[in-house]
Amino acid sequence: MTKPEAFLNAQNKLASYDQETRNLMLDAMEFDNVYNKRFTLPEIVYLLRNSFKERITYYEVFGKDGMESRDGIDPSTGFCMVSSYLIYSLTGGNKVWELNGTFLHWWLYHKQSHTIFDITNTQFKPKELQAHYQNGQPVNKLKTDPMFHDILKQKAHILAHCAGIE
Repeated sequence: MTKPEAFLNAQNKLASYDQETRNLMLDAMEFDNVYNKRFTLPEIVYLLRNSFKERITYYEVFGKDGMESRDGIDPSTGFCMVSSYLIYSLTGGNKVWELNGTFLHWWLYHKQSHTIFDITNTQFKPKELQAHYQNGQPVNKLKTDPMFHDILKQKAHILAHCAGIE
């Protein structure tokens, strides 16, 4: 691939990612009973999705492991667990959401509307997503280790800081 082709390819991927971010923000506007004192859910989506594009965010949250393999992939890849947990904890927790997942992917299920909300859905093809959603279960059944939850809280705090939410 020539340099101009590579540039246009990258530009198209980011434009597609940004369009999906706008779609997720619109989806986020539909949820009732989602509260945060400082930010609306669409604002949280925007801030998180923009922070995923920054390599420093990945480095701060996960360390340098995997940094080399970030080129050419969807910016949200790898952030499903920590971002879903962060949104869950910032916007009503168990009163509003059920945190669902498989061993490879996490997302939120809105209890009132019975709707899936997946801020990192762009990392998967539609058929892959459907397989995750069909095989998912509440996270508290997947991960019961208290140490895991402590680490997840720490990583969520770091992500919130990187995104400008905390």
